[in-house]
Amino acid sequence: MALISEFIDDYRSKINHYEHLAQTCACQCESALKRRGLRALVTYRAKKIDSLATKVANRAQEKAYQTIDEIYEDIVDLAGVRIALYFPGDREEIDHFIRSHFNVDHVKDFPEALQHPGAYQKRFLGYVGRHYRLRLKPETLAPIDRHLANYVIEVQVGSVLMHAWAEVEHDLVYKSTEGFLSQDEYAILDELNGLMHAGEIALERLQTAAKRRINTERQPFSNHYELSSYLYDHVRKLFHRNDSEPYIGRTDVLFHFLKEVGLNSVPALKPILQKCDLDSKAQPLAEQIIDQILRADPDLYATYNEARIEVGRSDPYGAPDEYVSYFSDEENLGSFMRQWIASERVIGDTLNHVLNGEANHNHPLDESDIEKLKSIHKLRNEILYGDRLPSEDDMAKAQAFLQRIMDLLRQSNTEGKMQERKA
Repeated sequence: MALISEFIDDYRSKINHYEHLAQTCACQCESALKRRGLRALVTYRAKKIDSLATKVANRAQEKAYQTIDEIYEDIVDLAGVRIALYFPGDREEIDHFIRSHFNVDHVKDFPEALQHPGAYQKRFLGYVGRHYRLRLKPETLAPIDRHLANYVIEVQVGSVLMHAWAEVEHDLVYKSTEGFLSQDEYAILDELNGLMHAGEIALERLQTAAKRRINTERQPFSNHYELSSYLYDHVRKLFHRNDSEPYIGRTDVLFHFLKEVGLNSVPALKPILQKCDLDSKAQPLAEQIIDQILRADPDLYATYNEARIEVGRSDPYGAPDEYVSYFSDEENLGSFMRQWIASERVIGDTLNHVLNGEANHNHPLDESDIEKLKSIHKLRNEILYGDRLPSEDDMAKAQAFLQRIMDLLRQSNTEGKMQERKA
């Protein structure tokens, strides 16, 4: 008992650390899911001291802890995050997000049967959910928070209904002073669980009905959640497979942009989607759609810039550089973007051939020039879609290179036309 008391005192001194750890993970989850158009309620907590003391005392009988470090290694939910899904059918998208965004150590699926004597034989499955034991990726953290990547977080994923039922059951069953309830109480909890499962079926039907409406109507999308739902469904139906998750990307900025340019509907999007690589894992579909629109009309860069800034005004998770206007006259950002847009207007076809890796020898560019253009295109993507701006030096050099390439292609086109006239 002395060891447990020592551990609890130590944890009490660190509880703010675990609260910050859980909050950081929750913010990353909430931000990413909202941007991707996935509806969920995200909550977080550090383990309460009274609850932890009871849990450790119970486990100590089996574990025979010898040191405080052994207890810390055994208790994996000191920092906890809960993702409660509006629609159970979004579990696959959430699973893909978690596995790609975090370092996952362990995954545990429920239900599990009650393990204590006299357990009531459930008619229904009980709690259904997936628990992840994971760590934050260092590159997603500010330098001051990089140490958080060393600690384990438990992330619980289930429907809003199932989480509500589990909260009731947990407080009644696992915190019962006698260790277990009466058969009648278990039966009532089981009955409520059945209602939750029926509710999940209703939520799945509701989601299916909404998708059917979105896919068939010609009216504009009401919000980026509907846009995201359509894009996920469109890709899945086209490939008729579930072995990989569609790479959709951010739909919040895309929705605002489509709305501004009058392309915010299924009929308007279909011709654009036909030009996109829907199976690409190199570039999200949302970015491909934006690129197709900007490629067709470079004048719309200004509209996209405004859409980014508009979303940024209400985004509490945006990085400082994420929503900076790229027409700013500060340093080299505005100059570089104006040069890039001018290049698209003047040498758009050649630029597209080069960036797409298409065979086209009707230009004077060598392999070194082509690789440099591809590198500059990455700078452009960092500005449009990233959360960090390229360095001033890289943008200045890129601007000068683009001007040289434009002059070279102009000269090549002029000489070509002169030769045609002589012929």
